[in-house]
Amino acid sequence: MWLDIDVNRDRGHLPKAECRACHFPYLQAEQLIRVSVRKQFLPAMVSVALGGALLGNPGDVVAEQTPLRIMPLGNSITQGYRDSYRRPLWLALERAGIEADFVGSMTSSYGVDSTVEDFDRDHEGHWGWRVDQVLNHIDTWAARAKPDVVLMHLGTNDIGVGQDIDNTAQEIARVIARLRHHNPGVHVLLAAIIPVDHDRVTQRIKRFNQALAPLAASVDTPASRVVLVDQFTGFDAERDTYDGTHPNESGTIKLAEKWFAAIQALIKQTRRHAAF
Repeated sequence: MWLDIDVNRDRGHLPKAECRACHFPYLQAEQLIRVSVRKQFLPAMVSVALGGALLGNPGDVVAEQTPLRIMPLGNSITQGYRDSYRRPLWLALERAGIEADFVGSMTSSYGVDSTVEDFDRDHEGHWGWRVDQVLNHIDTWAARAKPDVVLMHLGTNDIGVGQDIDNTAQEIARVIARLRHHNPGVHVLLAAIIPVDHDRVTQRIKRFNQALAPLAASVDTPASRVVLVDQFTGFDAERDTYDGTHPNESGTIKLAEKWFAAIQALIKQTRRHAAF
């Protein structure tokens, strides 16, 4: 399902994120899809219990404040060389009064680890991993972390090494199925992946992102949303990465901004659904 996103370009609410250089050259792509979510902050200190009633049973409303368990899931773009989108996203959620708990078996970045401790560092970002490698471990991670919402940015390494696009998309579907096995009410925010600076792979990334649209629509349900979030459009692989692949400061903020808008929209949709 496509989420309608109209992201306000005033990024004053998003803090700056650090990023250090490393080598990992790859892809670049052009505009593909536009997802637009109107960004409106929830009232301060609103806690949305998506992991309780709103996801599990839309007829019930939870009065108690319950942190939203969010799993950042992916490869190096999620893990980051120092910090990734995870920090500016966490701080944006905090400023909006959305009580969240990032979950996953990892806490470190790749290479030089950040000493910044002002955000929840838990995640499932694994440097260099393909979707099939994530699929081999997702049962263990999901059983332990019990995420309510998964931010999935996967496929860059698969597409970069020439793996079949349709097969990669089907592996994404299998990851979603395994997440639902452990939580039938899990919501998956599925990224149309960012471009990288390599012309030869540009068309393959576009085709992969196009394949994700019908996939998301086919498995999306009211109880367990699968929403395609366009991280592709507006991301400039030359300006928003430090090596052609990995987001730099401006890139991490762009990713965080779109994840934030998608989470906001998801909360509003599930709350509206629960009201009926």
